[in-house]
Amino acid sequence: MKIIVVGGGKVGAALCRSLVAENHDVILIEQNESVLNRVTKRYDIMGIVGNGANFKILEQADVGHCDIFIAMTEQDEVNMISAVLAKKWGAKETIVRARNPEYSNSYFKEKNILGFSLIVNPELLAARYIANIIEFPNALSVEHFSNGRVSLMAFKFKQNSNLCQMTLSQFRKKFGNVLICAIKRDNQLFIPDGEITIFQNDTIYVTGNRVEVILFHNFVRPKVIKSLMLIGAGKIAYYLLNILKNSKIKLKVIEINPRHAEWFSQEFPHLHIVQGDGTAKDILLEESAPHYDAVATLIGVDEENIISSMFLESMGIQKNITKVNRTSLLEIIDSQEFSSIVTPKRIAVDTIMHFVRGRVNAQYSDLQAMHHLANGQIETLQFQIKEENKMTGRPHSNRRPNHRHDTNPKYHANI
Repeated sequence: MKIIVVGGGKVGAALCRSLVAENHDVILIEQNESVLNRVTKRYDIMGIVGNGANFKILEQADVGHCDIFIAMTEQDEVNMISAVLAKKWGAKETIVRARNPEYSNSYFKEKNILGFSLIVNPELLAARYIANIIEFPNALSVEHFSNGRVSLMAFKFKQNSNLCQMTLSQFRKKFGNVLICAIKRDNQLFIPDGEITIFQNDTIYVTGNRVEVILFHNFVRPKVIKSLMLIGAGKIAYYLLNILKNSKIKLKVIEINPRHAEWFSQEFPHLHIVQGDGTAKDILLEESAPHYDAVATLIGVDEENIISSMFLESMGIQKNITKVNRTSLLEIIDSQEFSSIVTPKRIAVDTIMHFVRGRVNAQYSDLQAMHHLANGQIETLQFQIKEENKMTGRPHSNRRPNHRHDTNPKYHANI
């Protein structure tokens, strides 16, 4: 398909990479010429220097013959204006990134008065992702399919775990329909067979219906999050606090910016908002960080989140949630036992690619969910197969490839 992307920032560049990997015809519109040149050269796509909300720029990009128009600049209003113009000009589908909480209400989303095909808010999506992690604290990551009826979780085990030295055939006998679909060992990902044994420090990815996966989660360790500290009072913290406002979890926020701390204290008058440096050891100790069940580092600088996460890990925090947007930094904290890494950029790109693939495959199947795990090495898809699809009527055993000891860097798990 012909896809126009406006904005070559972190999300825009990552989106261009994913779109090019799936052989779409991509045009990038970006005002910063150096950013445009870097992205277009890296992914071998066409680029136009200019404002995506400028009608002449859209005309130059031939937006009238565009299948999907995606506006991903840092400015919500520019995204909205450019998408409205693109729709008027003839673009079939429009996707906008809107990060301002004012644009996350029902007037803009449910009623959708501007007619966008999809509104993407990376911070809101990340907040929902963190809420899932808090609900299932033993898991490194949590994804849901089929309207929450099927779950996929990642777990990492210590030496004293009851699962260590257990073969997959023994695992299946013990846990019934809970399926181990992949194992990560020594930074290598593989698809196991029934004779593979679970070792210390293995990360396993399990899936099954929600009830059975929850029972497995509770078997790993009956841990419940009753207190949560947030370091950084940004958009993700705002959305997360709104999600958790009716829960019984004890909440505390540490924010270094006095103006942000004051605004949060007004928005959430019943919460404990502390103005201070959440990366400083004395502040963390003074605010009793080691006594919290979970700490989420949500500062705008990835390196500060990583350093704080490492220090908190050394203090014995049970559940460490770390926001990291630069994927090149993920390996630094990937080996930590209790760390869950949240990447808003990747979550946003997955959401958009889900939409794009749904449009591409609409003739024969309906893509209903898509998630990336294991630092992008696992891609999980949920399809509804239509009658015209070539896979209809074929036995599962005939269409499942042999993944035994597969070391392919990307494994597609179709659920």
